[in-house]
Amino acid sequence: MPIVKAISGHTSCQKVKTYLEKRNRALARDFYNLSWDEREMEGYDEEGKASVEWADEMDATRVLFGNGEPYEGRRARTYKHFIISPDPEDDIDLPALRELAGAWAMRFFPDYQVAIVYHDDNASSIPHAHLVVNCTNLATGNRLHTDNPFELNRALQDMARERGLRGLSNEMQPKEGVARLAAREAGAQQARSMQAVYLGRAEKELAAKGAYSWVADIRSRVAVAKGLARNEGEFREILGMLGVEVADNSPRAANRDWIYSLSEAPSRKVTGGRLGYLYGRASLENGFGNRAAYHPDAQSSRAILRAARDAVELNDIAELDRMALSLETCARHGVRSLAECDARIAAIEARMAGGGSDAERASLEALKQARAFAADKGLLPQRAKAVPGSHAGDAARGDGRGHVADEAGSKRREARRDARGRETER
Repeated sequence: MPIVKAISGHTSCQKVKTYLEKRNRALARDFYNLSWDEREMEGYDEEGKASVEWADEMDATRVLFGNGEPYEGRRARTYKHFIISPDPEDDIDLPALRELAGAWAMRFFPDYQVAIVYHDDNASSIPHAHLVVNCTNLATGNRLHTDNPFELNRALQDMARERGLRGLSNEMQPKEGVARLAAREAGAQQARSMQAVYLGRAEKELAAKGAYSWVADIRSRVAVAKGLARNEGEFREILGMLGVEVADNSPRAANRDWIYSLSEAPSRKVTGGRLGYLYGRASLENGFGNRAAYHPDAQSSRAILRAARDAVELNDIAELDRMALSLETCARHGVRSLAECDARIAAIEARMAGGGSDAERASLEALKQARAFAADKGLLPQRAKAVPGSHAGDAARGDGRGHVADEAGSKRREARRDARGRETER
């Protein structure tokens, strides 16, 4: 049966629409309570859906009801983004998925504007549904609130069984890490091996099916924060921006470690060591204490953080994973610009002129992929500056748009020079 994942949006619906429909990857679209409504327009030519500006309609509704403003000091939740992912073994086709997704949406959100966009861009090319639910109840004007989020999944499982689909339950996912760990918190909290990146059996099974793994999701977010932060404070701050909470494990535990959890699903938590040696507290603290450790420059750090936050906001886990891998590859090779990446690639290719080892071929491929991703997303400059700026602290401060400390210092020095010049003239 399908699984459902939910994430809150806090921006205009334009961003999620662009993400869902970019590169013409939408297989189909279904709309409810918009200028097109599936219940009223059955049999109409679906080509007409191309002209439905559903993001504009949703944004206008929020403005009309005043639901885009902060509430009780917190950012306004502007929409909910649900993903319904079928079990690959069900071999569900697009028409069947559309019927299930539409029925589920109207069971829980009959008075809300809903846009459903269908993709098959996962590893197994299995169709899945992205449902964007606007935050405003059209009947009452109230903000969207789901009293019992677990009921959304339980009902989906029941509806799937009624349609002859079989089981892939959400309940199995917490068993990947800390559901078992929490029961023996006083025991060992480290990775089962000293592997840099550790994947448990359940995570491997989900990856093989092209299904969502919250453990892999957390690892990618931690990897980005690890690559940008120079100290624990920045690390925690950046993780907070990426929707991850950090807590110390039990003082009774055999090893001091951090426990990571998703802000919107606090029960989904895993210790750093279970993600792999690189994500454990000891390894991270050693990196923070190493002044020679790799870090992108200020401009690149801000670009990476913005892109990572967008990926989290839009639930683009695949893009977040590619970003984490690219950042890790750049760190491993000390690459801070596209030119440096080209130089590393050329050097490896020169060494491989006589054949090359498997490790060299793997490094070459990883560098090429990192270079292509960084260039496409504008994450690295063409050439690195001679004197790097202060970087992730600036990226973290000011919601990812802070000033570079070096630039601020330069302005202060210019002001002092101007003041001295005026004093000399007098």
